[in-house]
Amino acid sequence: MRLILSILMIAASIAGFIIFILPTYKNVQAMRAQESDYNQILGNARKLQEERNKLVQRYNSFDATQLGKLAVMLPENPNNVQLILQMDALARQNGLALQNVRIEEVNETQTRGATVSANPNIGKIAINFSTVGPYAGFLEFIKSLETSLRIIDIQKIAFASTDDRPNYQYNVTVQSYWLK
Repeated sequence: MRLILSILMIAASIAGFIIFILPTYKNVQAMRAQESDYNQILGNARKLQEERNKLVQRYNSFDATQLGKLAVMLPENPNNVQLILQMDALARQNGLALQNVRIEEVNETQTRGATVSANPNIGKIAINFSTVGPYAGFLEFIKSLETSLRIIDIQKIAFASTDDRPNYQYNVTVQSYWLK
């Protein structure tokens, strides 16, 4: 009877080991593997947070006026009306007035030249306009556009003489950029 009881106890302990302890041990091993993965992810998150803090600190070290100038140079939206008003003010300072203003968004297929790299974060708008005035005033207007804070590329200029000899008609196409 003792022998049978001893054999039953040994069989029960082996069955308990196989049924309960072995699966639990495998789960613990799987959790340890997950723990190392989670520790690695946590370490990466800490590195990322440190890098973010460095970038925030660097951003905060920039001068607010310089950031304002950068926002004017490459605005977050096309702001077509403001751009046209600024260009018209520059034209009026030089004795010119913008006429027949047309705005269109430029697609990459419309861009001339293969050397321009396409940046999906930069939008382009083309502004076509005409103006009438003396050549010296037009040159000053073009110089004003060149030195303005907003990035403006002159794409095309066409001249035509008018009945009024000191004045010419200018058809101009410019391109400006904005952040998408």
